[in-house]
Amino acid sequence: MNWDDWNFIWRSQELPQGSDAELEKLRQAFEQQHRTLRRTLAVRDFSELATGVFVIALFAHRGWRMGTSGWPFLIVIALCAGVMTVFVRERLRARRKELPVESSLREKVEADLAELRHQRRLLGTVVLWYVLPLFAATIIGFLTLALHARSAPVMHDPLFLAGFIAFFAAVGLFAWYINHRALKRRLEPRIAELEKLHRDLVSGT
Repeated sequence: MNWDDWNFIWRSQELPQGSDAELEKLRQAFEQQHRTLRRTLAVRDFSELATGVFVIALFAHRGWRMGTSGWPFLIVIALCAGVMTVFVRERLRARRKELPVESSLREKVEADLAELRHQRRLLGTVVLWYVLPLFAATIIGFLTLALHARSAPVMHDPLFLAGFIAFFAAVGLFAWYINHRALKRRLEPRIAELEKLHRDLVSGT
């Protein structure tokens, strides 16, 4: 997963100003940001799915070559497939909620608000549905290979194995930090901007 999705959704724009943003600027920039949001989420989901298919094929091939002793790779594949289902669900949900071209500004703002609030929930729980399953898959796969790597004694060194696990734990913590930063700096202020624009549109009707 691209842990900094929310930094490049608006990479050509300033940081969202939240409720302090000027309404006129929000109106003028909305259409471009609306299109950019949809496009970026689609690219994220499809790239994750493509990566998932490749990784599963790689693990399946390796497990098959190991024969019956490669059975732990079935767990690895199941964990990776579970993560992939989240992105499949995201694409199906996006297609169901796609707006007609003639939709009003208010309808588009409401749709983006709903989408961003949904993405906020995803980012808030990313450790549970993304980081931990892939961390577990990596550790299971590595330990399975290590136990059968007779020609590489270092793979059986407890210190080496502990260092490997610690490294991937640090990667997981860094992933959480990047997501948390994106949530605070990008996502929540953008939601505040759209809530402000939405209130103005509702009061003007």
